[in-house]
Amino acid sequence: MSDVGPNEEPPYDFDKPMIDAEPLPALSIIDNYEEIARRDMVPIDDVVELKAFHWEITNWKSLPQRIQGPVFEVGGHKWNILLFPKGNNHDGLLSVYLEYAELRENPNPDVYAYAQFMILVSPPSDPTRFVSQVSDRRFSSEETDWGFTKFMELRRLYQPDPQTGAGPFIEDDRIRISVIVRVINDPTGILCYDSKKVTGYVGLKNQGATCYMNSLFQSLYCTNYFRKAVYQIPTANDDPNKSPALALQRLFYNLQFNSVAVGTTEVTKSFGWNPGDAFMQHDVQELNRVLQDALESRMKSYIKCIDVDYESSRVEDYYDIQLNVKGCKSLEDSFKDYITEETLEGDNKYMAEGHGLQVAKKGVIFESFPPVLHLQLNIIEYDMMRDTMVKINDRYEFPLEIDLEPYLSETADKSQPHKYALHGVLVHSGDSTGGHYYAFVKPGKDEKWLRFDDERVTPSTLKEVLEENYGGESYNAPGTNERQPPRYFRRSTKAYMLVYIRESMQDEVLGEVSEADIPEHLVRSFEEERIAREKKIRERAEQHLYMRVVLATDESFKVNTGFDFVGFDIGASAEDTRVQTLRVRKDQLYREFLQDLAESTGYPVGHFRLWVFVNRQNMTIRPDHPIPDTPEILDLTMEEIQEKYVTAGSQQALRLYMEIATTFKNDQPVFPPPPSNNPTQPLVFIKLFNPELQSLQGIGHLYVSSTAKAASIVDDLNKMAGFPPNTLLRLYEEIKPSMIDPISMNATFEEAEIQDGDIICIQKRLTDTEASTLRQNGLYPTVREYMDFLLNKVHILFVPKGKSSEGGVALDLHRNTKYDEMAVKVALEINADPRKIQFFMPGLDDEPKEAIRRDPEMTLGNIFHARYMYYEVLDISLEELETKRQVNVTICVPTFRDSQTYKLWMPKQARISDLIKELQIDPNINVRVFEAINCRYLREFLSTDPLSQLNDSPSAQLYVEPIPEEDRSAGEEDFFIRVFHYQNNQHRTHSVPFKFLIRKDEPFSETKKRLQARTGIPDKEWSKVKFNIVSQYSAAPIDEGISKTMEYVDHQFNRDDSLGLDHIDRNKARKGGFEKGLSIRG
Repeated sequence: MSDVGPNEEPPYDFDKPMIDAEPLPALSIIDNYEEIARRDMVPIDDVVELKAFHWEITNWKSLPQRIQGPVFEVGGHKWNILLFPKGNNHDGLLSVYLEYAELRENPNPDVYAYAQFMILVSPPSDPTRFVSQVSDRRFSSEETDWGFTKFMELRRLYQPDPQTGAGPFIEDDRIRISVIVRVINDPTGILCYDSKKVTGYVGLKNQGATCYMNSLFQSLYCTNYFRKAVYQIPTANDDPNKSPALALQRLFYNLQFNSVAVGTTEVTKSFGWNPGDAFMQHDVQELNRVLQDALESRMKSYIKCIDVDYESSRVEDYYDIQLNVKGCKSLEDSFKDYITEETLEGDNKYMAEGHGLQVAKKGVIFESFPPVLHLQLNIIEYDMMRDTMVKINDRYEFPLEIDLEPYLSETADKSQPHKYALHGVLVHSGDSTGGHYYAFVKPGKDEKWLRFDDERVTPSTLKEVLEENYGGESYNAPGTNERQPPRYFRRSTKAYMLVYIRESMQDEVLGEVSEADIPEHLVRSFEEERIAREKKIRERAEQHLYMRVVLATDESFKVNTGFDFVGFDIGASAEDTRVQTLRVRKDQLYREFLQDLAESTGYPVGHFRLWVFVNRQNMTIRPDHPIPDTPEILDLTMEEIQEKYVTAGSQQALRLYMEIATTFKNDQPVFPPPPSNNPTQPLVFIKLFNPELQSLQGIGHLYVSSTAKAASIVDDLNKMAGFPPNTLLRLYEEIKPSMIDPISMNATFEEAEIQDGDIICIQKRLTDTEASTLRQNGLYPTVREYMDFLLNKVHILFVPKGKSSEGGVALDLHRNTKYDEMAVKVALEINADPRKIQFFMPGLDDEPKEAIRRDPEMTLGNIFHARYMYYEVLDISLEELETKRQVNVTICVPTFRDSQTYKLWMPKQARISDLIKELQIDPNINVRVFEAINCRYLREFLSTDPLSQLNDSPSAQLYVEPIPEEDRSAGEEDFFIRVFHYQNNQHRTHSVPFKFLIRKDEPFSETKKRLQARTGIPDKEWSKVKFNIVSQYSAAPIDEGISKTMEYVDHQFNRDDSLGLDHIDRNKARKGGFEKGLSIRG
């Protein structure tokens, strides 16, 4: 289904208090829909018509998984509501869409309608209390529906409003779903812009937050050299659902030959991404590196000694170049910064083999540049002081042409010029926490610039490409009041990636891609897919000529292991249910339908008869009466059969049960006569319950005499069940899922009110001892108890805290299972003490939320609203946990490399001094107790501080270290700074941070020795450590060749600054909050 976009949070918050000064007036969606539309819809001119339609649903619980509402007309077009009562592939959420019924009945690529619409849900008793969502869309044959996959949480339909006390939305199984439609006149097509007609290119649909991906795909697509390379990847034997290469080929093919925007769902599925990944913005550079493999080039990293003839170098491949933006005014400045040499001298001299420590130059130089050059601009960086990522919006210019020869090594091949022309600009609009991506691309050497913004492709000016994406400040010119100064503002749009093409290779890189460049098997495969799509469109066009017939048989009943006769859910597969769905012409005669059925099943006409399923008032679906085979009935059309035997509006399809003859007379099949109002031989269906196996399934049917007692069929039932004769049985009638009533053996079937289509469940009679043993083993001894379990069954995956939700223990539990009972069942599976198991619900980010409070009377139905639950086995019981808190503390003795972490359970009212005692630290040793967040020093504690002051963040860690002697002998002008470790980027922190004394006028070489002693880093690794002074906004390297003390460096040193030690993390690799990786399944 088409959706308006991402909605990670439920779109309507019932618990959120009103904050307006005055409450909004209570408007009725029935009487005041025009005022509601004026209030909540964007004003627009040339409205054709505004109407509201209300769908009063009276049988909510029995609705199928997908249902189309009645057709209504607005603005000369036909519409209907498309509803997924249990969610459209989103458990726990209601999905509702507006569908363009006009094209569902008669598809035509030239027909479209532009409409604003609002979908509303309200209780039948109160049309002034509603939940609403607003959108607008161009509806066409390519996209006939649009709406909200995550309209609202299903639980809110059944639960009262906790703030107002208002009742649930569903009342007596009834609810109202309304839609306000405003059809807009759009004769010029401006509102329904056609990218293909205007630019020759089509856009890409946004799955939610995939604009970053769309902008990159369009850039790569317009790099024809890359597109041809993608087409040539061998994919003839690839799995269409798991091959990223094949999905990319299909995407490029559709971009090349489609006339409307193309979807990317198949591509993301082939990457192995789930729907949640499509709603998360990834790094464009990361995705680009994963996709590109054919456009790499080479660069050389080197260290060259100044005083001796020695050089060490390493040549590496690269796919793109990551350039610094901060401190650079232009692209040329960034390239100069990239190849700037660093002098290694003083204590940082280079150890040259055979020459000892030497002064040397360290740098990077390019050996070659690729035909297509992708330049990643580092506009997002980590702010240490604010502990967050920030966007650099300073003005930064990039040219239409650039000569890269000055950045090549002296030995590089310069026989061809290295002048590059700008081909693409990928833009980020927003801040560091998110935003929107789009791309400007010049598809051909002599073509104009185009803006690719998801589904829309528009021509662009050079100013839009360059000036508006330099960042920095812009201003609004003054108006009529010339004395009013212009207003400056910071731009939120800035180039994120630049694509340049070597001018001498533009004809080759941007050469035309014709159908001849596409392998024949791809063209054939994609054309078959196109034909299949067109077939679906034709079927949709002829849909009004056909009807659905759902056919169930005895086999369908026998494979049913749950409630009712069979499950008619749309989502259930025919293989699982043995239920066939037939597409039958409405004008086909019933006799012709029987003949077709005979040919497809192998049973001659007359050897079977068809019963009509009905929806009973108790919400079950049962065969009710057979269709006679009289001449007047046989000559009815299938549509007339449905109108005659099915109550209007009760079923979308004609549901039939196929009864096969079991009695013959003179080789001719014999069926009991059709039932009257008081049938004397009702047709009943039999289910068998096996208590030992905890299984339930259909075993057949039989006709019973209404005047006979239930005991009269015991012999037949034993034979059907395969039991020995005279086996004692118990009989139950399955009236509805919540009502399984015993049948007395001495009651007649008339007294038991048995009628056609009723279901009788049978089981062996158990002794009290046998029933007790089953209960002790967690089993259900009677079919009544077992079906109550099926009705209230909750399937839960219990996942160890800190592990992926893909693992864990799966259990089926009763909704009324209490906390302690749940703990016992999980403990049996994981071999743990149930008293020590703590449970956690997952949050929106799939991480465990705070622990579920243990309440012996709380049931699973009160706490469980997801597919899985986390658990943790504690060292203490939950009862003891009520009075204690867990403290993770790391003791660092004698250095930070020699640390050991302990997990302690301390009384909640304890203090730091109690913690020190618990650690059994010698009271004669003065210790420092401090806390770090994300491996950065936060604060120091006094011994009298309560443990309640400790940070509860998962990234917090408590440390204890002996206070160094040097700290206790600090001079008046000495001061302390904070030291932390990181690798390459300042947010990739690791190891133990600490508080360090800076001595006035101490040479940095001596300071380094004290630092090494504190950290415990070995000499070899210490020689590779880089030192930076980190402030709130920047990091300045310490130039050891110039500075002799900590105070004399290029950076003005302040007491609030930190010292950063840049070196490799030798600990187990970990990823911080900013480093969630992107992967494509291989």
